[in-house]
Amino acid sequence: PVQRKRQHVIDLNGSKIKTMNLSFPIKSGNSIIGAIEVSKDISNVMEYSNNIKMDISTIENIKRISNENRNRAKYELRDIISENKEIREIKYEINRLYDSSVPVFIYGETGTGKEMFAQAIHNSSNRKDKPFVPINCSAIPEGLLESILFGTTVGSYTGAVNSPGLFEVADGGTLYLDEINSMSINLQSKLLRVLEDGYIRRIGSKNEKQCDVRVISSSNIPANEAIRCKTLREDIYYRLCVMNISIPPLRERKEDIIKLLYYYIQKYNVFLNKDVEKVSKDVYDYFLYYNWPGNIRELKHIIEYTMNVIDKDENTIEMHHMKKKIEEIQKKDADNYIVDNYTITPLNPKIEHVERIEISKALQKTKRNVSQAAKLLKIPRQTLQNKITKYNI
Repeated sequence: PVQRKRQHVIDLNGSKIKTMNLSFPIKSGNSIIGAIEVSKDISNVMEYSNNIKMDISTIENIKRISNENRNRAKYELRDIISENKEIREIKYEINRLYDSSVPVFIYGETGTGKEMFAQAIHNSSNRKDKPFVPINCSAIPEGLLESILFGTTVGSYTGAVNSPGLFEVADGGTLYLDEINSMSINLQSKLLRVLEDGYIRRIGSKNEKQCDVRVISSSNIPANEAIRCKTLREDIYYRLCVMNISIPPLRERKEDIIKLLYYYIQKYNVFLNKDVEKVSKDVYDYFLYYNWPGNIRELKHIIEYTMNVIDKDENTIEMHHMKKKIEEIQKKDADNYIVDNYTITPLNPKIEHVERIEISKALQKTKRNVSQAAKLLKIPRQTLQNKITKYNI
């Protein structure tokens, strides 16, 4: 790897551009078969006396944001809108943990609201008046993440300063590690030590400091799959998963779709000074039968778009208000195509939707063995193969 390498590039117009580059080899076995390079134009950026200061600046900026957002957990259990039995049971379990500081592991697909649940757990505990510090492990390079979590001391590397890590920032409160399965296995082993004895050591320091931190972690893939793929250590999972929360996707919570639809309509009525009171049957059916791969985030996005384009003198959302957004969705993912006109509900999309779900479950259960999946589904192997091709599963 070549990191923070400066380079001069001449563009098509003959202008000289200064760039800062990060280059990483792509390896297959012991052979380098390619590379990925990220370049940033720094022609108008102040020169640094030492390249490492760029890293320190990044670290300090992340910590500053975290510090500015101390106690920023704004969501409570009452903000989680649901009539779903599983969600209501989760909320009940969270309520029972007021005096507990057990680690919690949250699994949910992208857009299901994992951080909302994490904030609600924090605000439902006796730590609610202490810091809630979130960090997305997938968004931070491995070399920086350790410094951000554990802190640094003067002299630990060129330009390093005495700076607390997020464990110290979150002392007494909650540290939320989003996408924990994106953290390197090496760093996970260091995190395990902290979870076991409660002591952290800043990079470059010989001294340890005790921190009282509750850790909530999350992943957008099931824990057993992450363990099997070796992106999550089994020992750290069991340390983090004293309580396990699995958030069902929106397609399995049909009773919540219309409730959320009207909730967001009311919300944007207030924000946008609109007076929308209802939706047409076509819109109602579209929301009810669409597969929602992006879950609640996608539903919210569609309503936000629609509420912005609808005229102030209109009080009913029609399909034509959502037409452009629906076309975008259909182009993005043909698997989630829904017939526009639902005055009479077609049967085929429903059948195809059920077939996709059952085939996907069978393939997952048999580890993608088509013959075994066909036996589970009690259909010929060739029929299953044709449906896999048809649905692009």
